[in-house]
Amino acid sequence: MARITKLDQLVINELLDHGVFTTTPLPAATQISRAAISELKKPSVQQRLSYYFKNMFGATPENFQENLFFMIGKEELSPEVVHVLLATVKTIINEPELQSNLEDRAIPTQKIVRQVHSEVTELDERELLRCIDALFVKRFGLFTPDRLEEGAENVPAEIDDYWEIHPNFNEFAQNLIDFLTNEQTQPVLSDVQKVNRVLLTEQFMSPKTTPQLWPVLVAHKETIAEQWTQGGRFVLEVGDQYALLLDQQRQPSVAKPYLAALVVAHQLGAGVAADDLTGLIKTVTAELFPGFTIQPSQVKAALLENDLMRAQDDYWVPTPIVARFAVTQDEESKEGAKS
Repeated sequence: MARITKLDQLVINELLDHGVFTTTPLPAATQISRAAISELKKPSVQQRLSYYFKNMFGATPENFQENLFFMIGKEELSPEVVHVLLATVKTIINEPELQSNLEDRAIPTQKIVRQVHSEVTELDERELLRCIDALFVKRFGLFTPDRLEEGAENVPAEIDDYWEIHPNFNEFAQNLIDFLTNEQTQPVLSDVQKVNRVLLTEQFMSPKTTPQLWPVLVAHKETIAEQWTQGGRFVLEVGDQYALLLDQQRQPSVAKPYLAALVVAHQLGAGVAADDLTGLIKTVTAELFPGFTIQPSQVKAALLENDLMRAQDDYWVPTPIVARFAVTQDEESKEGAKS
C-alpha cells in the first residue's frame, strides 16, 4: 500500500476531529483543501484511506453522496442526545433567515437553543447549549462560534453569541440521519485496533485505566507509534506507567486555569477527598495569581480535560501523566500575575 500523502493526512485528521469530510469546497477553502477534495475523487486515494482506517481502527469511513463519515466515539449516542441532534437539525432546516439569505448565515445561539428546547423539554437550556455545542461545534464542525463586531454603532452593550451555519448543513444533516438510521454492524477488532480506539478517544492509557489492553500496547508500541506517525499529526509517548498521544497541532497551554491545574495535580498526592478539591484549588490559585479571580470550575475542567486526575471512590487522584509536567514561577512572572 502506497504511503500516506499530506493531502491524505488532511482528510484523515478532518475525519478524526469532526467525523465528517465534505467534497464540496467552501468559498473560503484553502488551496490545499481544494487539492485534497480533488484527490479524493481518485479510486486509488479512496482505497489508500480505507486501508489506513481499517488497519488502524477496524472500520472504514462511510460514503454518503460523496461525503465521508467516520463515527467512532466513547459510546453510542444516547436516545436523549439523538433527540437533541434531530431537533437541532429540524430547527436549522426550518430557520426562515437561512432560507431567505444565502450570505448571512449567523443565527443567535440563544434563538437556536430556545427553539430546540420547545421540543426537547427534558433538558434545561444550559444542558441543551452544552449538548448542541458538543455535537455541532466540536464534533461535526457544522456550527462556527461567531460574534458581532464590537465597536460598531448601534450594537447593544451585551453582544449575543452567534453560530455561523455551514452552507452545506442541509446536505450534511441528511447524510448524518441516513448514517444514524442505517444498522451499524460491530466489527471484530484486533487487540491493536482496540488500543488505537482507546488512544483516539482518551489520548491516555495506563495499567490502571486499561489493564486488559496495557500489555498489548507495551508489546506493540513501536508498531502502534508508527501507525499514528503516518497521519502526520500525533506522536505516541510511552512511559513505564502511562502512554500519551500527543497532538502536535495543539500549542502548549499557558492559560492561568491550566497552570493552576498542573500545580493542583502535583498536590493531590495519594488522593484528595472530593469535597476538599474546591478548597485546594482556591488555595493554589490565590498563591499563584494573587489579585486574579479564577473560578474553581475552570481549574477542575482543565484537570479533567488534560487527564491530570481521575475519580477513585470519593477521592480525586493524580494520573501518571502528572509526572511529565512541572510548574515553576520566577519573581518576574509573579509580579506579572499581580498586574
